[in-house]
Amino acid sequence: MNTMFLMGGIHPDTNKEQYPLYLTEFNEKTVLEQQVEYTKGAQSQQLLFCVRESEIKRFHSDSVIKQIDPAAIVIPIMAQTKGAICTALLGAEYIENDEELILMAIDDFMEEDGAEIINEFRRANADAGVVSFNSVHPRYSFVKTDKDGTPIEFSEKVPISKNALVSFYYFRRGRDFVECAKEVIRKDNLINGSFYISQTLNEMILKQKKIAVRKICNDKFHPLKTEAQMAEYIMELNDKRHSK
Repeated sequence: MNTMFLMGGIHPDTNKEQYPLYLTEFNEKTVLEQQVEYTKGAQSQQLLFCVRESEIKRFHSDSVIKQIDPAAIVIPIMAQTKGAICTALLGAEYIENDEELILMAIDDFMEEDGAEIINEFRRANADAGVVSFNSVHPRYSFVKTDKDGTPIEFSEKVPISKNALVSFYYFRRGRDFVECAKEVIRKDNLINGSFYISQTLNEMILKQKKIAVRKICNDKFHPLKTEAQMAEYIMELNDKRHSK
């Protein structure tokens, strides 16, 4: 199984040394280290990291990654892409195969057993799988299901249900993702100037592929995309520690 971390989001560039949030340390480890540990627990064999070249040059992110996992493959993002689909396709040569593929944002945390989630997708004989939680905030991706819980539509930034998505996408075959990603781009279906991973799942529906949805409780999901979200999560961890 291959796991690809998407790390191409826009971070503020300032004259001071402002490190990316994935290098924030808490519990004596960086966000990056903790995400790698999570995927190792989910039995991932090959880790791929799509990292902005500017962060490699400025913060030596590639060296950090290699210290955590010497076998990891670092894929430099040379310029701003048109969204997560384009970022992921930079590593197409490593994922266009029949191996399982997980696509993850480096800054979405789950406190659910990743291995069990993947095994659930396998038991369902799913071609793809997503993890959802309750939200109607338009910053997320969404899935609408029928009365049997089968996905019938995915959307980006438009709440078509209360099933918002964690940035954790499972594909039974990497080639399915690559083919669907290319189809999204071919259709030029830009959303606010970008292509999103959720759009590939609509293509999977059109191909009559089976998609599974795993629902988790909101308190098991922690987005860490801003300084405020990071501070809130660290405060929550400290409160839990002091309450023991």
